[in-house]
Amino acid sequence: MWLFRFLYSLFILGVFIALRETMGIDIYHSITYSIVIIFSIYFIESLFNDFKSYKLIGAAVGGVLFTGIAYLITLTFDTVFANEAIKLGFYFFTLYLGIILGLKSHWMFEALTLKMRTKQTKIVKYPAMPKVLDTSTLIDGRIADIVDASFMEGGLIIPTFVLKELQNIADSHDHLRRQKGRRGLNVLKRLQEQSIVPVEITETDFTDIGTVDEKLVALAKNLKAWIITTDFNLLKVAEIQNIRVLNMNTLAMAMRQNILPGEDFTITVVKEGKEHGQGVGYLDDGTMVVVDHGRKLIGDTVQVVVTSLLQTESGRIIFTKVKN
Repeated sequence: MWLFRFLYSLFILGVFIALRETMGIDIYHSITYSIVIIFSIYFIESLFNDFKSYKLIGAAVGGVLFTGIAYLITLTFDTVFANEAIKLGFYFFTLYLGIILGLKSHWMFEALTLKMRTKQTKIVKYPAMPKVLDTSTLIDGRIADIVDASFMEGGLIIPTFVLKELQNIADSHDHLRRQKGRRGLNVLKRLQEQSIVPVEITETDFTDIGTVDEKLVALAKNLKAWIITTDFNLLKVAEIQNIRVLNMNTLAMAMRQNILPGEDFTITVVKEGKEHGQGVGYLDDGTMVVVDHGRKLIGDTVQVVVTSLLQTESGRIIFTKVKN
């Protein structure tokens, strides 16, 4: 390949010298023009051999820089470069030198660009799945605290058929149901007033579906969303249809304080226990704490030591005694 390049270069040089009179140039210009064409061919060939690298940038910067240097040199030593052919040849020589040095120094531009990209790299944010809230979640109320604590991502979707059910509960003649409904409406208002996650009221309904639970599952399917609930039956129905469900009660169980026998903590005794002399208190997560000989301490806050734990279907019971 190098032999071909050499012979081709001699051919270009010979053509320019032989046709110099026809082109109206002297021997110096013909040699200069031929050298420029030869170097240009080699330069283009090198670019195509490694076009995806940073050689193009390095060659361009090197060529411009050395051409500027050549201009300053010829301007300073104008007597030496009085001949235009010599001046032109010097320009092409320095241009070629700058291009070659730029090609060999392309790694500096590559390293600089990589460093700038590293600094400007943005953290990829993955879209969070929207969550559909059911009536039990709004009545429960803990969803508002979770949102305020910034532990919830993605939009919260509340369908109008859930609002209607909540309104019916709030208008109930039963005092307890009425209080639950009003609490759910207050939680909804609290969610709408916060600015951490978006809350959307959707009017999408499924008139051909009877129960609210079935409508929630259908809506979650359409929106490719998850369901947040405390309703065990809705949980099972959604799981059968491969709908992801976030159970508030499961979350509460996972966030319970981990207490082992021998540990001590502070508890307020609020009532008497089932057994003689026992007092009962509750942790913040609602876990029952039985205090041995704590009946006489009702209303007091005392330091207790864990003696044993009992896991039941309804939850966990912690048995303690007053710390001496």
